[in-house]
Amino acid sequence: MLKPLLFTVDPENYSAYLDEKITAARTLFKDAGLAAPQPLIFASEKAGFRQRAEFCIFHEQDEDDTFSYVMFEKNGRERLRHRISAFPMASPAINRAMALLAEKGLKYRELIFSLFQAEFLSSQAGQLAIGLDYHRALDEKLWLEQASALRQDFLAAGLDAAFIAHSRKQRIVCGRDWVLETLDTDDGKSFRLYECDGTFTQPNTGVARHMVSFARSCAADQAERDLLELYCGSGTFTVCLSDLFRKALATEVARTPALTARRNLEANGITNVKTARLSADEIAQAMDGVREFKRLKQEKISLGDYSFSTLLIDPPRCGLSDGRALAFTARFDRVIYISCNPQTLCSDLKTLTQTHRIERLAFFDQFPYTPHLESGVLLLKK
Repeated sequence: MLKPLLFTVDPENYSAYLDEKITAARTLFKDAGLAAPQPLIFASEKAGFRQRAEFCIFHEQDEDDTFSYVMFEKNGRERLRHRISAFPMASPAINRAMALLAEKGLKYRELIFSLFQAEFLSSQAGQLAIGLDYHRALDEKLWLEQASALRQDFLAAGLDAAFIAHSRKQRIVCGRDWVLETLDTDDGKSFRLYECDGTFTQPNTGVARHMVSFARSCAADQAERDLLELYCGSGTFTVCLSDLFRKALATEVARTPALTARRNLEANGITNVKTARLSADEIAQAMDGVREFKRLKQEKISLGDYSFSTLLIDPPRCGLSDGRALAFTARFDRVIYISCNPQTLCSDLKTLTQTHRIERLAFFDQFPYTPHLESGVLLLKK
């Protein structure tokens, strides 16, 4: 088994890493007795593929008060600390920003003192939002003054960067707290997506494009029917699939991603989608008439107005995890299941294939040089 890579890349052996995890995933399907078609496989770029990265900050004990970026590697019960000056997995913009922050940031004590983590988010065009996390209360006025000066240093170096401070009960924004990404799909569509500080985004945008394109291909011939999406997050799939359906309803529990999803719908001029802050269990109760929810009434959503043909789910690593969620999923004629964990996916499919067949299967290398693998499955009711 190849050793997973934490902070470097190995382009010469990239194919071996990908083949190993594809083989492991296909073995899981075989051992679970799942009849699946030949999978589509979508590889990643071999370096510079991450648009999001975060690092701990280690303050060196020297007269210049310099700091290093640090990543930790598990070694049994211990964690090995690795100082790094560059991160070849990340985009060129993030690598330039890392170097510039380490160089220019030392001029600004309010920005660096007690800083313990830095979070870099970049668009493919190089726009940056940089989160800075502190162990202390900040002088908001002084922090903003120094962050504005640092922002000018970045602009002078050709980097469009904004800064966001995070401390206990404090969040200070210098410039903006987002980057604007453009996602082009295989069928010639283009979508604008706000990706915000503190919310989940697909870190490998190049592979995310293939994931969205696969989902679009699974939604063919549904223009007269409606889509229900659970776990919609910031609305990446919602936005990119909305034109393929008559109407869509997308649900998300967390407040910030739900607000970002609405913003992304507005940014793309999408009017046939409504969003609601409901869990998967709550939407099932609402559809079955078990409970009425004020959140649906507030959004003027009547479930009777929908003719759902397709369910899109992108659950957390634990999968659907319980019988109620699986039973609810099995009610739909067409299910597009996006998974970040092949093990829980196979466990869920053992139940779902009692009512559905696996029509299409795809693997996406969202996290090169690691065992992690994203999957996409189209299920059609038997």
